[in-house]
Amino acid sequence: MKKTFSIWILALALPWAVLCQTEDLDRQIDAQSKKLKEIRKEIDVLNSKISKSQKDERVTRKQIEQLDKQIAMITDLKRGLQKERELKEREIDLLKETIQVTDQKISVMKERAARRAVQAYKLGQNRDIDLLLTSGDINQALRRTMYLSAVNKAERQTLEELQSLILNNRSSQNNLARRLGEVKRNIAEEDRAARDKAIRKKQKESLARDIKQDRSSMEQEKRTKLAAAKEMQGKIEDLEKEVEARKEWARSQGLVGYGEFSKYKGKLNWPVQGTLVNLFGPHKHEKLGTVTNNPGIDIAAPEGRNVKAVMNGIVVAITWIPGYGNTIIVDHGESYYTVYAHVDNIQVNIDKSVLGGDVVAQVSDTGSLDGPRLHFEVWQGKDKVDPLTWLKR
Repeated sequence: MKKTFSIWILALALPWAVLCQTEDLDRQIDAQSKKLKEIRKEIDVLNSKISKSQKDERVTRKQIEQLDKQIAMITDLKRGLQKERELKEREIDLLKETIQVTDQKISVMKERAARRAVQAYKLGQNRDIDLLLTSGDINQALRRTMYLSAVNKAERQTLEELQSLILNNRSSQNNLARRLGEVKRNIAEEDRAARDKAIRKKQKESLARDIKQDRSSMEQEKRTKLAAAKEMQGKIEDLEKEVEARKEWARSQGLVGYGEFSKYKGKLNWPVQGTLVNLFGPHKHEKLGTVTNNPGIDIAAPEGRNVKAVMNGIVVAITWIPGYGNTIIVDHGESYYTVYAHVDNIQVNIDKSVLGGDVVAQVSDTGSLDGPRLHFEVWQGKDKVDPLTWLKR
């Protein structure tokens, strides 16, 4: 009896809770599906551009940029598909739970209805008339009439509720089957995305090898790096125009450590664990004999390794720059900025605070012809400075 009562109480409470959760999950799934639709469109556009550029026999940096962007888009697609699948799997668990509890409620209600039917049969079809005729007086007859009306109404409501529960259960089972089918399609598309990414990465590696052997392509690569450095300079200069507004925002948010960057010179943790492969400053090209300036340092690390913010700050830019690939800029106050380039799987949002040690992204080879690495820069106002003087030795 206690078990039946517990099931009944749970069955009354659960549908509303589950309904709210499933509606919320449905909204999240719809929003995620819209994002995925946009990503698929961007991938198709890049496919078209890549197909056109492949007709040009001469290897160009543009082809690699397009491949880079598509690889990043495919990565976003795969990550989005995984998130959508996780939402659907949560909804599947909720649907299974509500189906199970509703089944139990249906079983209890059927059992009660059956007992009432047996009791009515034993009393005979004229039980209502008999009760009224055997009343002692008019008041008792009125009371029995009200009682019989209430009983009949309760029985009708029970049958209507039972019918409604059965229909709802069928609907939940149909939704469950639909979501299970969608999860299978998600997994299949995730697998296709992984294969497509592997193909594009091989194409990029092949083009990168060709560029390193072709003098005109090397010249083009040098121009790309110079243009990237110039674009970064412009972005920092634009950010400097809004210093006071961000300072006020950081104060209103109570962002601890913002505006204290200068205190940590030589004390900052490294943004990623890896091997330092390029220093800050001038570099002479082995084959061209030309000198270019590296505006930061380059740290080689396995693809997918976490990249962390070196200090508390505000994420002021998440962008794509040719030669840099996916790039994040963090403002630390006092006109100090850190730059994290050649990254993927970005974990932060623009105009949001970040704490030192928080994962902002992962190492990738976006914008790089030399494999996975993090390009890291430190800016003081409009001037780039050597990051090694700020990092722990």
